[in-house]
Amino acid sequence: MKHTIHKKPTPRLLVAGIIGLLCLAGMVPWARAAENWAWRVVQRSVPAGHDVPHQGYRTVVMFQQGQKVAGFIQKVSQDHGGQQRVVVVEPPDQRGRTEICDGQTCWEYYPRVHKVIVSHASEQHRPGFVEMLTTPGSSSRLGASYLGDEHMAGRLAHIIELTTPAGRPVCKLWVDHEKFIQLKVQRFCPRGTITYSAYFTTITYEPKFSPDLFTFTPPEDARIVRVPPALPRVDLKQAERQAGFSAKLPRYVPEGYQLERSRVAVARMRGQLVLWLPFSNGVDRFSLFQGPRGLNMRTGRQRLGECWVAGPFSFALVGSLPVEEVEKIKESIPK
Repeated sequence: MKHTIHKKPTPRLLVAGIIGLLCLAGMVPWARAAENWAWRVVQRSVPAGHDVPHQGYRTVVMFQQGQKVAGFIQKVSQDHGGQQRVVVVEPPDQRGRTEICDGQTCWEYYPRVHKVIVSHASEQHRPGFVEMLTTPGSSSRLGASYLGDEHMAGRLAHIIELTTPAGRPVCKLWVDHEKFIQLKVQRFCPRGTITYSAYFTTITYEPKFSPDLFTFTPPEDARIVRVPPALPRVDLKQAERQAGFSAKLPRYVPEGYQLERSRVAVARMRGQLVLWLPFSNGVDRFSLFQGPRGLNMRTGRQRLGECWVAGPFSFALVGSLPVEEVEKIKESIPK
């Protein structure tokens, strides 16, 4: 009969074990504090992009399936109160394309086609601006990690990565240590491959602006397109009552996305009421439109998304999701 010998732990092992337990106990609050601090950096960067005067050159690159498909160089001028002027300087076939905002009105000028799009500043989407109201524990459920710092455009920058609950990257930011301007932004699709990159190559925080830099008078021969006022946003139940039918919500959405239930709208398309259902992961969005089958939308893949008919309803999905994600969403919508 064998006897099991129980050795008493040595004092050295006891001390090592106690230290290990203390370290593990201390890691949770430390990690939480680090995440909260990373969120504070991102939060400060959002208003800084509107209110901190700066000027520089920015490179923007678009990707599909991880491969570069388009790119251009912009001259960016930003003043207090959201005043902004962004001019494309390269490549030659896009040179002169201009976006101007005086803080209230925004103009997008396309010289090659002599077109000007006019909108209100609150409705204008600024390229490279991360759309998020970032608060820890917000509905986006994103996590924030501090990855260190490095120099970008001659400035020292914090590196912050935003991830889904499963750890998939959604957005990566390089934020100026002192001015909190987002010097570089990268965005990723639900599969984790890069879709967008924008980064300053030069920047100054002591720009000299001419008095008329943030004003714009459209050329006489330009075609003016005015963006209508934004639709009022309401909660889902109220929108369903206004539309006269219930939303067919997909059972599947890409990881990290969820319906913004308090920002649903009712639009009118070809004389019919349509539900506008916005989904967000805290950084990017896609929209699902649902209306009566009689809308007679052109089905199939379109330039901005995809349209289809299922049962008594017509649907349109608008966004930059990969094709396979769009198919999963379509198949998950209740019949």
